[in-house]
Amino acid sequence: MYTLTESVLYNFSQLIYENLGIKLDETNQEMLKARLNRLMLKHNIETYKDYFNKLTLNKDTPIWSEFVDEITTHMTSFFREDGQFKFIQENINSITQINQRILQNNEIRVWSSACSSGEEPYTIGMVLKESLPDNVKIKILASDISNGIVQKAQKGVYPQEISQNIKPLLLDKYFKFKDNQYHISDEIKNVITFRTFNLMSDFPFKNTFDMIFCRNVMIYFDNKTQSNLIGKFYNFLPKNGMLFIGSSESLAKINHNKLKYVRPSVYMR
Repeated sequence: MYTLTESVLYNFSQLIYENLGIKLDETNQEMLKARLNRLMLKHNIETYKDYFNKLTLNKDTPIWSEFVDEITTHMTSFFREDGQFKFIQENINSITQINQRILQNNEIRVWSSACSSGEEPYTIGMVLKESLPDNVKIKILASDISNGIVQKAQKGVYPQEISQNIKPLLLDKYFKFKDNQYHISDEIKNVITFRTFNLMSDFPFKNTFDMIFCRNVMIYFDNKTQSNLIGKFYNFLPKNGMLFIGSSESLAKINHNKLKYVRPSVYMR
């Protein structure tokens, strides 16, 4: 139906790289073609050129948001890579002692920077609720580049299958089972603020974050983009603030000299 030439592939690949930071190559051609075709067919757009022009004309449109939703990956689950959450629970006293602003301000600030459909920030919320003294206020910013997925995350409604990843005690404490679905409790919802945000943008924050989670995102970026992103994260960590990346990711090939290695996938400023 549509012909994806090398020049057209390059144009879309550059559009994705420059705006989303995702590096595509020849191995992604069929995936990209299938997703573009699906969107073009939906909107009765006849050529890749017409679609490309619509996308580049204005980024503040539903067609651009839909494109971003289609291109980005949203694989996640509750307590994914649980070793990191066990690390937080087991070391919460030392974490709050070396990062003194937490207990001084009775507040912990956390950023789930690629929150997808919400499982990660809700997990963080539960872990911190179970670990910290009641007088420490939990503030979690949860952001994702996809507006559609952020809206889904805000609802906090999940299928029965999540019970396989959550301990029964936490499931009973922080969820309500209704209409064959699990609804996250207001106790956890109220500590999280959801926002649509592109990690390629300048960070607009006034305050630092005691913990930043950016897991299983940088695998889609090249070394230059990874290095730039780590530099921006560094600037928004206080002394002894912590960065959590995906277990399949590494900072070995990028400049991160100022970040101290704590354990696999965990670093500290």
